[in-house]
Amino acid sequence: MKPKKSVFAILIISVIVFLVIPNCGQKQIHTIRIGLLSIFSGDGATYGNAARTGVDLAVEEINAKGGVNGKKIEIIYEDSKGNPKDALSGFQKLATVDKVPVVIGPFYSGEVMSCAPEADRSKVVLISGSATSDNIITAGDYVFRVCPTNEIQARTIAKFIINELNKKTAFTLFRNVDYGVTLRDKFREVFTDLGGSILGEEGIEADASDVRVQLNKVKAKNPEVIYAAVHYTEGGAILRQAKEMNINSIVIGTDGGYNQNLFTIAGDAANGSYWATIGWGEKETVSLKEKFINNYKEKYGIEPDSYSGLYYDAVMVVAEAMKNSDVLNGATLKNELYKIKDFKGPTGITSFDEYGEVNKPFTIYIVKNQKFVEYK
Repeated sequence: MKPKKSVFAILIISVIVFLVIPNCGQKQIHTIRIGLLSIFSGDGATYGNAARTGVDLAVEEINAKGGVNGKKIEIIYEDSKGNPKDALSGFQKLATVDKVPVVIGPFYSGEVMSCAPEADRSKVVLISGSATSDNIITAGDYVFRVCPTNEIQARTIAKFIINELNKKTAFTLFRNVDYGVTLRDKFREVFTDLGGSILGEEGIEADASDVRVQLNKVKAKNPEVIYAAVHYTEGGAILRQAKEMNINSIVIGTDGGYNQNLFTIAGDAANGSYWATIGWGEKETVSLKEKFINNYKEKYGIEPDSYSGLYYDAVMVVAEAMKNSDVLNGATLKNELYKIKDFKGPTGITSFDEYGEVNKPFTIYIVKNQKFVEYK
């Protein structure tokens, strides 16, 4: 009887293995996990939410159409907390524990710079929709972004001041991190080449609420324009305190300040200021922009900002590259991303160059009644 029992036991085990093992791998076979590394806590959570809503909408739309090559996309969220150290920890977790082939984000330039070496080492693609520092251009072979550089932004603002506002003197106030420093340097270069004069440059600590020391130096120089390479926290303080100090210089700021929270801090003092942000693209993509905005409003009940559009585009570009990847890993995905040319989305046309960079426009907005209105 023992041999019969042994044969029967082997048969039962074989059936269990046949039935169970395929089911254990079912989720892995039918889903593609990607990481979203962004700011979900702290002062920058507004930015993180803009990224998350854009990513979630893109994934929802992709999955509703059957996913990528029949596989649904699953997002794993990690909080970068807005600082390079936590961003790196989050990236390492996504790369080594969750084993994702791609991480969408992080948001800030300094965070991207901290993660870039790890992206190359682990062969996991990093693609940001918001980090604009020029230093990212050569940060690594696995680093991409669907937003343009600070050089393009600084050039747009400098030309606007000279050609549209007809002003020739400026004082630069900059967020004293990689983002603000590169914007300061590029603006200085372009503005002076165009015949403008920089009367002074002062750094501001990130998220500073009191900038009177810097504004006293501005007041002493009496520039026509304050060029504010800042985020909305410092931008709001500049506007509010400049008004309190009777400084009449025109404030024109960068994309980090283009945020509804600017008005919470500055109130009516924001009216009449100008802010650049990454534009919604070219004429060829107007219909895609309108479709995205309508779908976003239907899902979330609010107007999207361009960051939501950029992170939506980041997912869509990655999905396009995944369709052509025979083996889905970071290395093959990287190679397919470099082949992306003329991909149309709500924020314009994405064509990656040899550095994983794109050329997209910035748009200037003026604040009227605490609303951003496109300057025309």
